[in-house]
Amino acid sequence: MEYEWKPDEQGLQQILQLLKESQSPDTTTQRAVQQKLEQLNQYPDFNNYLIFVLTKLKSEDEPTRSLSGLILKNNVKAHFHNFPNGVTDFIKSECLNNIGDSSPLIR
Repeated sequence: MEYEWKPDEQGLQQILQLLKESQSPDTTTQRAVQQKLEQLNQYPDFNNYLIFVLTKLKSEDEPTRSLSGLILKNNVKAHFHNFPNGVTDFIKSECLNNIGDSSPLIR
């Protein structure tokens, strides 16, 4: 049985905005975004949003999708043992389904 997850549109837009703001050259903005991202780590489905941006939102620019993947990778390294089973299954499935992405930044 495959884990089916759909993002809340408002939550997705907020995360996309944070990812775009994190690419700002302004260090104050970067620090504020980093704090917000750390707060979002308290929510188990935050990582679902990250994998969704990375693998499903092909219309987003590559730097935003790539940054989502980088944050996800760091979260997996630091917190994978705390992820609920559904989240780990969704991440694994999406990674395998998208390993052949045409973009080197995304692969």
